[in-house]
Parts: sequence; structure tokens; C-alpha cells
Amino acid sequence: MSATKARANQRSASAKPAAADKGAGSLKWLIAVTVALGTFMDVLDNSSVSVALQHIGGSLGASQDDVTWVITSLLLAEAVMLPLAGFLATAIGRTRLFAGALVLYGISSLLCGLSSSLTMLLVFRVCQGLCGGVIPTMAQAILKDSFPDSQRGQAFALFGVATVVAPTIGPLLCGWLVDTYSWHWVFFVNVPVAFFAAFMTTVLVRDPPELVKAKAAAWAKGLRVDVLGLGLLALGLSSLQFVLSRGERNDWFGSGLITGLAVASGVLLVAGLIWETRAKNPILDLSLFRSRTFASAILIMFVVGVLLYGSSTQLPQFLQTLLGYRPVDAGLVITPGGLMLIALLPIVGWLTGKVQARWLIMLGMGISSLAFFNYAHTLSTLVDFRSVAEARLFQALGLGFLFVPINVAAYVGLPKAKTNQAATFINLAQTVGGGFGIAAIETIVARRSQFHQSRLIDGLVGTNADYTSSLQQIGSTVFNGAGSAVDAMQHAQAVVLRSVQQQATTIAYDDAFWVLSIVCLCVMPLVFLMKPNKPGAQESGAGAA
Repeated sequence: MSATKARANQRSASAKPAAADKGAGSLKWLIAVTVALGTFMDVLDNSSVSVALQHIGGSLGASQDDVTWVITSLLLAEAVMLPLAGFLATAIGRTRLFAGALVLYGISSLLCGLSSSLTMLLVFRVCQGLCGGVIPTMAQAILKDSFPDSQRGQAFALFGVATVVAPTIGPLLCGWLVDTYSWHWVFFVNVPVAFFAAFMTTVLVRDPPELVKAKAAAWAKGLRVDVLGLGLLALGLSSLQFVLSRGERNDWFGSGLITGLAVASGVLLVAGLIWETRAKNPILDLSLFRSRTFASAILIMFVVGVLLYGSSTQLPQFLQTLLGYRPVDAGLVITPGGLMLIALLPIVGWLTGKVQARWLIMLGMGISSLAFFNYAHTLSTLVDFRSVAEARLFQALGLGFLFVPINVAAYVGLPKAKTNQAATFINLAQTVGGGFGIAAIETIVARRSQFHQSRLIDGLVGTNADYTSSLQQIGSTVFNGAGSAVDAMQHAQAVVLRSVQQQATTIAYDDAFWVLSIVCLCVMPLVFLMKPNKPGAQESGAGAA
């Protein structure tokens, strides 16, 4: 009888952990959806507002140049907050920080939509940026600590939907909201999402014991803010973001302001990094870069930011300015790529449990290089909708094999106490990389357009039979309708010049995609510096290579 009772107790005891595991499994996926939702909202807003700038400027009576501050102000605020995110998580708690940032983001979005002047809008965009510097970083850190190493790839796949897919469908959603309602709804749509994600965070998420102990220890020692380090890094990063976002518009180093801020950002960032290596309580823990795996992952993530944001902003620009697409139509072209990523990322997440992350990264970079090579041979003034959509699908295939494996590789060998700092560096790399990517593509297109236009015009001389024939054909068409022969010839020359400018700009876009293709190839050798992870196995979390 006692033996039977003992066996029954043993079965009951073994059943409890199984039920607990099942409940914990459901809980962690609810957490994953919650933090991914908050991040999706933030990234979607950042990547889509540019589509509404013309409407915002017209509504608020702002010039096209002034209204671009709607984007620049947010980038500057994010640059200030990004280095501080890890410290704040230790100081006030990661869950509290994430939920608070979501609530403030929702309030800021509401006030952005209600703004009646450009000044009001810029103030609340700064508030959005301060919150946006926290949300993706804390979301990634929460995900990392909520899942075991064997399932982390699948978790990061869901997070990847937020950070990689949002920029691809953002222009489409924003274009639809603006065309159907008004630019105000680009901001209003964030409000319910932010409040819902904040509520779910407070219900589901708890800080891990390691973070709770770190918070208690920090306060017990007398919490101190590295004011000098924060000031140097915040000013350096905000100056850098200003240079990247306004450089091309102000003729780069032909502008005294851009030159001065570029020098200042370099000096401030170098000084800040040197100070952080010596500070007792640094804002950024640079000791993480002693791991060649982590350092390589951060550099590759920087390049992913270049590839993702550089192409996602410039491809719609090409379609709208050269091919005459509406914003909604331009968004529709790149949407199939986003749908592919939604389908592909869970598969890649599963593969990270079977294949070493570094080999998946190499595959993704190889595919991306071929995809940008394909862009350079596909884009023309005669390209059709289907060809561009297929080229975007090709690029999405490469991106799908990058984001998740990079995040998995970055955390190899890192203890939980370093999670917040690691997430800060990962998001900082992607954000700054995105700024570099947009600025680089804009500059290449502008400079190469001038070069190709000059070369094409050099060939338009009187001895060129094709040029002479085109002028005569266009001139005769105009002359037969109305006007003098001189007017007809001037009109014909203007038509030819517009065609030359269009061709020159198209070739310049091809050049830009050539550059991105080469960048992908140059980055591939970095994977050999990474420490091999053990797919499907638990990492010990000690040490780094």
C-alpha cells in the first residue's frame, strides 16, 4: 500500500513540472508577441513617416526642407537615448522601463497627430525618439532572457518580423492612411498598439533574478550616472546623425556646419569611448568587444542596417521620381518582399537550431550580394512592376538569413548580466548603419547622376546621327502642331535633356546597388572570426572568445 502511494506521489510530482513547463512555454511566446508588437510599431513609424512629409508640410505650412526635420528630430533623440538604455534598465528595471517607454510613445504619437504647427510636431517627435531609443533594445533583451538557447533562434525570428519586415511594408501602410484619411493617422494608429503592448508587458514580463540582483547591488553602492561619458557619447552620436541626415542636402563638406559637426562627432565619440574604457561605472560596457564573435556580429549588423534602410528608402524613391509611381504603388512593389520575410524568418529560426549561425550569415550575405547585383541589371526606365517585385523578393531572401543568425551569434558566450548592454550595441549598430546606408545611397545617386549626365551630354553633338534625328523628329511634331521652328527645336532639346537626366539617374541607382553588392562580399570573411555555436544546445554562458 505504501509502495503504491509512493508511486502515485512520484507520478504527481513529475506531472507538475511538465504542466509548469507547458504553461511557461505558452507564457514565453505571449511575451515574444508582446515585445515584438511594440518594436514593430516603433520601426514601422520610423520607416513610414517619410511618405507623408509632403502632406504634413502642406497642412502645417512648412517648406519641404523644414518638414524633413520631422525625421531628423526623431533620429537625433534616438541617438541620445540609445547609449543610455542599458544603464536605465539596471537603474529602474527592464520591465518598468519598457512598459513606461511604450506608454510615453503612445502619448507622444497622439500629440503628434494633434499638432497644429511644425514646432509642436517636432517637440513630440523628439519625445517619440527618446522612447524609440529604448523600445527595440529592451524588447530584444527581454526576448533573449525569456527563451533557452535552443529556442532563441525562433524567438529572434519573431522579433525579426518587427525590425526587418516593418520597413518594407511601412511605406505601403503610410501611403494608404494618407490617401484614405490624412497624415494625422500615421501617428494615431500607434496609440492603441502602444497602450495594449504596455498593458501586456506589465501583466506578463518579469525581470530575471540576475537583473534584480544587479539593480539592488547598483543602488546599494550608490547609483551613479556616468555624466561625462553619457554627454560625450550622446553629443557625438546626435552630431553624427545630423551629419548623415542633412549632409547631402547641404553639400556635405562644402558646408561649414556639416564639416564642423563631422569633426565634432569624431572627436566626441573617440573621447567618449576612451573615457568609457576607464570609467568605474560606464554607460557602455566596451569589454564586450573582447569577444571576437560579438565584435564581428556588431559589425555585420551595422552592414545589415546599411543594406536594409539604404535599399528600403531609395527603391521607393526611384519608383516615384523616375517611373511616376504613387506612394501606395511604390509600397506595393516592396510588400511581397515583406511577406516573404514573414514566411522565411520562422524557417531560419528553426535552422539556427540545426546549423551554425555563422554559416547562415555567410549564406545570407552571398544571396544579398547577388540580389543587389540583380538590382543593378534590372532597374531601368522601362522596368515593369513585376520585375522590381521579383528583385525585391530576391533581396528579402538574403535578409531572411541575416537578422536571426546575427542575433544568435552575438549572444554566444555572454552571461545574462550582459544582456542589456549587448542589446544596446546591437540596436545601436543597426540604427547607425541605417543612417550611413541612407546617406551613402543618396550621395552616390546624386554624384553619379551628375557624372553620367555629363558623359551622356558630351555625346549629344551635331555629328551624332541619332541625336540629330531625334531633334528633327520631335521638332517636326511640335512644329506641325503650333509655334515657330525655333520654339519647336528648343522644345525638342528640352525633351532630350529630360531623357538624358532620367537615364543618368537610373544608371546612378545601378551604381549604388553595385556598391552594396561589393559591400556584402567584403563582409563575408568576418564569419570566420566568430566562435562556432552549438545548435540546439545550451550555452554555458561563461567567457567569450
